[in-house]
Amino acid sequence: MTSYPSRRLRRPLFRLEFAAFCEANREAYLRYAQERIEDPAEARRCVDTVLNALETRWIAVLGSECPAAQVWRDLRTETGHRTIGPAERAGKFHAVLADDQADMMLLHHHLRLSIDRAARLMGLADHHARALLRGAERNFDTLRDR
Repeated sequence: MTSYPSRRLRRPLFRLEFAAFCEANREAYLRYAQERIEDPAEARRCVDTVLNALETRWIAVLGSECPAAQVWRDLRTETGHRTIGPAERAGKFHAVLADDQADMMLLHHHLRLSIDRAARLMGLADHHARALLRGAERNFDTLRDR
């Protein structure tokens, strides 16, 4: 009788890292999506869609220049597709500011995340995040005063 080596099911590479990334960021992603979309169930579907798509290309994303920035762009795009319109609560930032500025305003002022945490979520250097926030505050105040 010929025996064949048993084929073990291999666990995908970097599975633990993917799970840790999701655990560390899911709540903040969900809070962001809920503010932009306003429907909690739709926000949850949005985040699940982004993370499920990420799982299939996790190794490639890890090889990118900044994985957090790539995932953040995916989340921003997906929430944008699901957003009711520019008149929703958090949309005021995205209607008048550049995307990165709007996200910093939303994360820091509306969701009360520290600048460091917001920067990590968006995949930005701390000094870049602070500059974006200062510019966003200045631009938003100027537009609001008109």
